[in-house]
Amino acid sequence: MRKILLYTLLLGLAACATSKKNTKEPRETKAATVYPDITVKPVVVAIKSRYIVKDSSLARVFLEMEVENLSKVNALQQLKETFRMSWLLQSDYGVRDRLAYNRVDFTEQNVLLRDNKVEVSFEIQRPKNITRALLLTEIFEVLTSKKSNNDLVVDFSATRLSDRYGLFVNDYSRPIFRNYINKKDTFQIRSLDNHINELFLIRYTNEFDPAQSPMATSLRPPFRSLKIEEILKVKSGTPLHLENEGLYFAVEDTMNTRNGFGFLIVDNRYPRYTMPEKLVKPLIYMSTSQETRTVSENADAKQAMDSYFLGITGGNQALAKKIIRTYYRRIEEANQLFTSFKEGWKTDKGMVYIVLGPPNKVQRSRDREVWMYAQTQNFSEIIFTFNKKPNQFTDNYYELVRYPEYQAYWYPFVEAWRTGNVAE
Repeated sequence: MRKILLYTLLLGLAACATSKKNTKEPRETKAATVYPDITVKPVVVAIKSRYIVKDSSLARVFLEMEVENLSKVNALQQLKETFRMSWLLQSDYGVRDRLAYNRVDFTEQNVLLRDNKVEVSFEIQRPKNITRALLLTEIFEVLTSKKSNNDLVVDFSATRLSDRYGLFVNDYSRPIFRNYINKKDTFQIRSLDNHINELFLIRYTNEFDPAQSPMATSLRPPFRSLKIEEILKVKSGTPLHLENEGLYFAVEDTMNTRNGFGFLIVDNRYPRYTMPEKLVKPLIYMSTSQETRTVSENADAKQAMDSYFLGITGGNQALAKKIIRTYYRRIEEANQLFTSFKEGWKTDKGMVYIVLGPPNKVQRSRDREVWMYAQTQNFSEIIFTFNKKPNQFTDNYYELVRYPEYQAYWYPFVEAWRTGNVAE
């Protein structure tokens, strides 16, 4: 459930503060059979959002909602009966003005069911004399009065290419809500007017280092110099199929790369890792320096994996399998949530998520995100602060503020992984 909460809150797609305890209703249990009058109602457990500016006065907003207990047969009717959706446009975080407000009705025209998700789209007008505003969307549960909130900063001036274009896959009806495309997929880079324009894709090798530990307060090493592998000339609004994995940077002009956007072309298994050579690298977050060297220097990745997990579990195969299953599920989730110009598990957010799991609360402002882990029997409340940093590939790049004091919390969590005491 905590994973689902974070899915709602993060990637610029989150409510400002939410408690995990109210995120999901219980799944249908045996009690529902004993008492037939008990009906499990649909409940929103995750929200993601993005926008594309249509012209100088209009933007279209796309929401992807994960809704549990929703019937595929009469989903639209259930949405109408169960939820009320509205949006509010205000100047900024912490500013309680109202630039615009409206309701969003669920109709056949603006609702799409895809991949077990509910996609809703609606348009917002640019307020007079405003170029940038905060969009707050609320989904209200009629019977329970529960609210699911989402925040999204909308730049009507469309200074970045990603404000005007989206990545569209398969049926090309809606933009995708992730920053990677599997090699098997055909996709388009499309604007809402679907005009065909010339774009360039610059491909770089994608060999970024994993995140440093939260205690590493020394000067962060600079990004490695990226080597350009190729430059492709493409047309927007036309099908594309790319076989070479790596980081791609979409721009309108190769001489001006300030306002492009990046995305990854990844293997068809991603965000899951199954090949030993890819499973080895994420072990860095639960390993000693010596273990990391030993694993990385072993040319046989499968043998390195077997030796590593049997070594930390004292040869207990059942425990080793449990740790592997739980740890790499967390890696997959981090890839789903945080992939940007590099794999999600390598990001600062991904590292914290993998080791500690989803936070209990998230607070967001325009340039900062704060994760809070609730007090437990062993620890007081743990707080991680991520500051937004400029990045040419994405406008959603955050760096963790590191402190030596994290050591008191971090190592016990790492030890819990190594002993198999992390809850699945």
